Amino acid sequence: MNPNHLPELGRALRVLGEHGDQITRTTPVEKLHEIRTDLQKALALLEATTGPKPHTRCREHPYGAVDEEAPDLCLLCQTRRRRGEQAQKRAVGWSRPTR
Repeated sequence: MNPNHLPELGRALRVLGEHGDQITRTTPVEKLHEIRTDLQKALALLEATTGPKPHTRCREHPYGAVDEEAPDLCLLCQTRRRRGEQAQKRAVGWSRPTR
């Protein structure tokens, strides 16, 4: 998170709140375009503040490679889990079937 954008984001959200108080059935189209512009500015500031959306649900590797079969979508953690399972199977005497 980038806290440097928080004051500007707060101002942009207050401006949007003021727009909400001023909207009526007779609001001109130009005013709606102004609201759209201010809304896009607020969204851009929010994106700059929070950073990119994480690719995975993993707390350790939120921007890591994705494994669609993993419960948390994290390829790195899923690889670690697979290795752990294989080591555990080897420890109890399990081996791959031979042809």
